[in-house]
Amino acid sequence: MQFKHMLLALAALAAIGCNKNTPEETAGLKEGSYVGTVTVNSTSGDVFDNENIEVSFTPSEDGKTATLVMYQIKFTPRMPMTLDVTIPEVSLSTEGQDIKLECAEVVPLAMGGPFPNYTVTDLTGKISGDELTFSLNFGATPTSFSGSIKK
Repeated sequence: MQFKHMLLALAALAAIGCNKNTPEETAGLKEGSYVGTVTVNSTSGDVFDNENIEVSFTPSEDGKTATLVMYQIKFTPRMPMTLDVTIPEVSLSTEGQDIKLECAEVVPLAMGGPFPNYTVTDLTGKISGDELTFSLNFGATPTSFSGSIKK
């Protein structure tokens, strides 16, 4: 009878060992900084490129969400100063080898507080290898980023 129990225990351990304990595939993502171009399509139809912009990607511990921070950007060439803009609560998922970024709507943070007039909507993007790309709307202003990992 003991031999039977031992076999059952070994079988259970083997089953557990073969069962891939599937924590979120995105868990364990690494924080990173990307450098690239932020393109702003103004409501007047003008297109403004912010070159050499750094965007940091910071995943949550569980790998389900991330925070993006866009450093030193302008939304028009006439803007007298640059801003650091934080986009919290970006959902993460896997799509093949890529990490997919999505956020239907979130209030961004800048200058120490929320910016509800520039609510982020329709954020979609991905991390593919060393590349980060995403597009979104800041209020009514379509904006996109394309960059490579900072080395």
